[in-house]
Amino acid sequence: GSGRLKLTVLSEDRLQMKWKETEGTINGYKVRVKPMAGDSEQEVMLKTKTPKATVGGLSPTKEYTLQVYVLNGSQEALFAKRKFVIEDLKNASQTRNNRRNSGAASGKNLTSSGSSAAEHSGVAEATPPPLNAVLTQPVKDRAEKKKQKGTHPKGLGETTRNQPSAEASVTEATPTTTRSSPHTPANSEREPLGKEKLSKDSLRRGSQFQCDTSAMTDIVLLVDGSWSIGRNNFKLIKEFLSNLISPFSIAQDKIRVGLSQYSSDPRTEWDLSTYSTRDQVLEAMRNLRYKGGNTFTGLALTHVLEQNLKPDAGARLEAEKLVVLLTDGKSQDDANLAAQTLKNLGIEIFAIGVKNADEAELKQVASEPLELTVYNVLDFPLLSNLVGRLTRVLCTRIKEKSNKEKAGSTVKDLPVNTGPQLSPTDLKISAVTSKSMHLTWSPPPRPPKKYRVVYYPSKGGSTKEVVLDGEISSLRLSNLTSHTEYLVSVFPVYDMFVGDGLRGITSTLPLSSPRSLRVSELTHNSIRLSWKAAQGATQYLVLCSAAPDGAEDYTKEVKVAQPEVLLAGLSPSTEYSVAVYAMYGEDASDPASIQETTLALSPPRYLSFSELSHASVRVSWEAASPAVKAHRVAYVSSRGSNAGEVEVPGTATSTVLRPLSSLTQYFISVRSTYEEGDSFPITGNVTTLKVPPPRALKVTELSGNSLRLQWEAVAASDVVVYQIKWSTAGGGNPQELSIAGNVATAVLPGLQKNTDYKISIWAYYKDGARSDTVSIQHRTNSRSPPTNLFIDSETPTSLQVHWTPPDGRIQHYKITYNPVSDAGAQQTIMAPGKSNSVTLQSLLPDRAYKVIVSAIHYTGESEVTSTTGRTAPVLSKFPSIRGYIPSKTEACPTISSTKGSVRGFDMMEAFGLVEKEYASIKGVAMEPFIFSGSRTFTLFRDIQLTQRTSDIHLFAIPPEHTISILLRLLPDTPKEPFAVWQITDEDFQPLLGVNLDPSKKSLTYFNHDYKADLQEVSFDQQEVKKIFYGSFHKV
Repeated sequence: GSGRLKLTVLSEDRLQMKWKETEGTINGYKVRVKPMAGDSEQEVMLKTKTPKATVGGLSPTKEYTLQVYVLNGSQEALFAKRKFVIEDLKNASQTRNNRRNSGAASGKNLTSSGSSAAEHSGVAEATPPPLNAVLTQPVKDRAEKKKQKGTHPKGLGETTRNQPSAEASVTEATPTTTRSSPHTPANSEREPLGKEKLSKDSLRRGSQFQCDTSAMTDIVLLVDGSWSIGRNNFKLIKEFLSNLISPFSIAQDKIRVGLSQYSSDPRTEWDLSTYSTRDQVLEAMRNLRYKGGNTFTGLALTHVLEQNLKPDAGARLEAEKLVVLLTDGKSQDDANLAAQTLKNLGIEIFAIGVKNADEAELKQVASEPLELTVYNVLDFPLLSNLVGRLTRVLCTRIKEKSNKEKAGSTVKDLPVNTGPQLSPTDLKISAVTSKSMHLTWSPPPRPPKKYRVVYYPSKGGSTKEVVLDGEISSLRLSNLTSHTEYLVSVFPVYDMFVGDGLRGITSTLPLSSPRSLRVSELTHNSIRLSWKAAQGATQYLVLCSAAPDGAEDYTKEVKVAQPEVLLAGLSPSTEYSVAVYAMYGEDASDPASIQETTLALSPPRYLSFSELSHASVRVSWEAASPAVKAHRVAYVSSRGSNAGEVEVPGTATSTVLRPLSSLTQYFISVRSTYEEGDSFPITGNVTTLKVPPPRALKVTELSGNSLRLQWEAVAASDVVVYQIKWSTAGGGNPQELSIAGNVATAVLPGLQKNTDYKISIWAYYKDGARSDTVSIQHRTNSRSPPTNLFIDSETPTSLQVHWTPPDGRIQHYKITYNPVSDAGAQQTIMAPGKSNSVTLQSLLPDRAYKVIVSAIHYTGESEVTSTTGRTAPVLSKFPSIRGYIPSKTEACPTISSTKGSVRGFDMMEAFGLVEKEYASIKGVAMEPFIFSGSRTFTLFRDIQLTQRTSDIHLFAIPPEHTISILLRLLPDTPKEPFAVWQITDEDFQPLLGVNLDPSKKSLTYFNHDYKADLQEVSFDQQEVKKIFYGSFHKV
């Protein structure tokens, strides 16, 4: 099937295929070009209804499989198949050409554009089609384009030529050197193709076409040197430009070539008049250095107009002007206005874009017709595909312009100044602020049609332009950047040219900065700043930055409206750099800066120690801040064997450390914990005390031959064991006893009577320490009771008890007594150890009493001894018959008072209101002071003291009697009437008494006469009312 296919190489990557049309009715053909197995390159699939197709984007050295299928309905059948390598096809064609007559190809004429089929197919589009592209251009459209070029369409995918054949097409696709025939004029537009074979180097550089015109032309190459290109790609650009200008005749009287490289600011690499030969230009091209920067195409085109196309740069008035622009990106300024100015002056612009170039911008910049002046390729290596076509287009344009000039067409004026009368003068810049400036200038003698004002920052930035009418000679530039140097140019624009620019340079003022920046408050986690306000500022931007240990730099940003700020949440002990900017809308002033270090976290203060013992100590301090969350108290012994740490709340100011070792020095530190971390510690040291021995030893003799030893345990919780040792004073065999540490008493057995003993005790503690030894001397004895106990000096209310002291050391005597008839009324008093008698007071008359006496020795209490006695009777008695009136000779008993002895009854003593007895009575309290020599007692609310009259006085109260009462009414005394004192019968009916009525503030005395009739008398005088005022009164 391979014999059915004819393959024609159109260019290095483009192949045309034809086959014999099949017989019968079919729906078309499917062409499949597939790389060898394992290749990452995708295969090509396309459909056609004619027996031919063209595929582009192939690799010259790769092997492909070509398959042609016949389509019939939904069926497809393999029609032809062939393997090929484009390089092999080209070599085979070259061999056939060498065998043919060397003039066989001389009859083949070039197309109207002056390029061969191979050359044309290589650059027909601005970019070679990708491998997987489908030939989708309609036949009608392609035919129409062919007609416009003076050729006739031959079918889909077919390249137009005079003699279509496979062999001829391959021959034309082989690059040839264009040579001048002696029979052909040198300026002919149609040249014969190739009689000599080129090297592969020549193929890579492009066609060796030579432009034979000698018309005077100034060509300025404007090359993008921005950072986005890169050094390697810049080398490809230089190679492309070298190949582009090689076909032209470069001389001072023919074609001149200048070059400017641009980025943020344009730079003239060489002027039009710098080099006069092609070799010099090519050498300069090889030495061209990469500039780098941003893409400002508008500024670069302005540079071409103002610098490259001036007479002193080599521009000629009578020469045609061409500008070739090459860029890889979108301009950062407006390029259209500057390009339009050039085009209005008759300067033709060619625009070449690579990779990311903005095609719409290229079409705006380039001259008409755009199909000849705009080119765009996908990547820098593909620039080489443009050389052949672009060289011929440039050559053709030069010839066309030259022909028009010879035919008498008018050449436009050069865009250069022809005299000082065409340029403005005396540029003045005034009213400069941070955002604006005012420009004025003197117009030239010949008024321009327009003024073009161009201004931009000198250190790079966006270029801006303003176009004014020619009558205006001043302008205010606004919305400028503060504190920035600006370059300003004023160009007069005439109908046919642009005059010299008037230039100036000045800097806008800086924005007003905050002044007098200072730190007004500083803590461990905040800095408060204040400053003087900047006039016109809308707000302030505060930047605070620091670099904590081991952390990356960070910046805190705060915006405030007032000239002060509190920077909170900072780290303690950290140096911060703070910058304050005054903001004017989106613009910021120069900063006011300050450096400050936050305070360290405040440690606690005033460390002290108290309550020191052998095993503990109280540590106290004062917190430095209410922000403290906790305190950590650490301690370690001087030898490092005992260490620990205690954490307490932030409100605590002390803690007790335990357990510690005795007689040991401890180093103690206290640090405060904040949210931000721990403070530095405050430290101190303290030494614990020696372990304490037992104290307050007490010996109590027990019955038999033993005694009890008791002591007070100073540190019972830390004691492991007590060791007790005792022996006779004469040095007998000692005995020892061990007692557990939680016990404070021990019984020592096997002692001898009337013998001196030395008893010692010491303690062992948990830390292994032993206390000092504590000893006591004790002599055992029989603890004899008193002897010869008897009673005398009997009175109605007292008895005197006598005894003979026993042998031995007596601490005191214990006397217990009670009426024989009432054992429950027992009372006990003590008598000094040196005494041998005691008087029992406040007894009842004519009563038998039992008295018991014992001696309290230093070793314990003796046995008791007892006796009985009887108080004397009262001399006279009152009759107990109600209503009986005794004679005046009968008397009451004698009692003692502050005024001496009187006859009567002491009711206080009768009711137990004496110092020795009141505590046993419920609802009675003794006041802490003495009134008129007598004790004062308080009766609580609802308390009533009652005694049987037979126990107080056995006789009736005489008709003539005096009742004396000293009293004070308390605030909670009842408001209803009540009896202060009264006598009732056995049915508790009142017989005699004294009543008080708080509501009437009156006092009433009542009794029954001898007839048993109630009689009473009330007193409500002013003196009586004072009783109810709360002070003491005697009634």
